[in-house]
Amino acid sequence: MNTDKNEVKMEHRGETEVVFTRYFDAPRELVFDCHTKPDLMRRWLIGPEGMVLETCEQDLKVGGKYLYLYMDAKGNKSGVYGSFREVIVPERLANTENYIMDMSTFDPSAPENPNATFESRTFTTEGNRTLMTHLCRYASAEVCKMMVESGAADGMAECYLELDKLLVEIV
Repeated sequence: MNTDKNEVKMEHRGETEVVFTRYFDAPRELVFDCHTKPDLMRRWLIGPEGMVLETCEQDLKVGGKYLYLYMDAKGNKSGVYGSFREVIVPERLANTENYIMDMSTFDPSAPENPNATFESRTFTTEGNRTLMTHLCRYASAEVCKMMVESGAADGMAECYLELDKLLVEIV
């Protein structure tokens, strides 16, 4: 695989949107499956600083909910949850994303934060490759800036290197 061609590219759109693009050397159906099937997601979707995806629950339909919890070696957990807004297999996936920073205050039955991040991923076939376009719309310019400065693109790039390895195994 040529990782230079498959680097994560980031583009700002206005004050609250960031678009990430990344190529994968695999058919879009397989790349989509790796983003939506928990057994595959657990194999590549790593968390910060060696955290592993311990819980991967989802109801993959419009209005369906999801919960992804990461755990470190000491048992500390954090994660994300939300609901799916659009599911078009294998073309497009859109969802809200709420962050869980403190498990002691997390209530899965509480209503979603109205200021949740909105994400969409579009999977496009280009020859033998798949282009994924990942839009993130944040609640404010401040949140957008914080996410960009936190190294979100670097973390994403690290995860996608793991996904590249998985795709080689299962293609």
